[in-house]
Amino acid sequence: MKIFALLLLSLSLLYGSNNQLNVGVLAYGTVNWELMTIKSLGLDKKYGFDLEIKELASKDGVAVAFQADSVDVIVNDWVWVNRQNYPNFSLYFYPYSTGTGGIYTNNPRYRTLGDLKGKKLGVAGGAMDKSWLLYRAYAQQKLGIDLSGYAEIVFAAPPILNAKLSDGSLDAVLNFWHYNVLLDEKGMTPISSVREVLGSFGINNPDIPFTGWVFKRSFAAENKNVINGFLQASQEANKILKHNDAVWDTLRPHMHVKDDVAFEALKKGYRDGIPDKFTQDEIKGIEKIYTILEKTGGKSLVGESKQFNKTMFWPYTPNTAR
Repeated sequence: MKIFALLLLSLSLLYGSNNQLNVGVLAYGTVNWELMTIKSLGLDKKYGFDLEIKELASKDGVAVAFQADSVDVIVNDWVWVNRQNYPNFSLYFYPYSTGTGGIYTNNPRYRTLGDLKGKKLGVAGGAMDKSWLLYRAYAQQKLGIDLSGYAEIVFAAPPILNAKLSDGSLDAVLNFWHYNVLLDEKGMTPISSVREVLGSFGINNPDIPFTGWVFKRSFAAENKNVINGFLQASQEANKILKHNDAVWDTLRPHMHVKDDVAFEALKKGYRDGIPDKFTQDEIKGIEKIYTILEKTGGKSLVGESKQFNKTMFWPYTPNTAR
């Protein structure tokens, strides 16, 4: 009997390890809200895997852990995936969020990019950030200006940019959506959004994702049920986050918000970024955006991968009825 029990225990441990999924995230990233929901509601167990959340200190740290196989899944953008897939297609991408940022100012007299001539514009994400490159392309094509020389550009981390805008050290900032939400709360003035920039290029699809779940093709081939179980759990968690206010109350201590206004704004911003669908229309939109980014960012952005690789998208359709 003891031998039989030990055998069952060994099989159980083995089964659990085979179905463990290690997801690498930034320690305070918004993706944690979804992963915490999956874990707290037992959606990982429901869909046949054991979720392990691996918190890391930086975006580079997440990428290094992923490349070293310390984690199985991370969140990144399709530009990065396309670059990594050259010359051998090694990674898959599956939509996570449609959230985008925009430019805010502390001076309501600045209403357009044209008003920022000679002003200090803070930019999050660095010189190869997608939003920054899209704004550069927009300014060149629509306004005939080189935004990188038209304004005084300051690259810095998102929270630093918000602080510098608040104390007047910067005149405007281009930041990520969840930091823009906090600027809304402080009464800062939006100049424009990335979505408006895309609209100027005839790209008006609100379901185009900018970030997604990224995993290796070799891992997906060996763990298809685990990956699909995770994506189904992700879909169900987002459905709950979109329609259930009570679950947000449990997340609030982890969101580091100071008041109800910021809490509600972040909740709304997250909900707005949940993808509703992902079809060929969204893929065509991504291709159009990639063309703009490749032209503006060049080799520094895309590396040797000048061709957009459509096969990066993991072919899975979650059951939305659950």
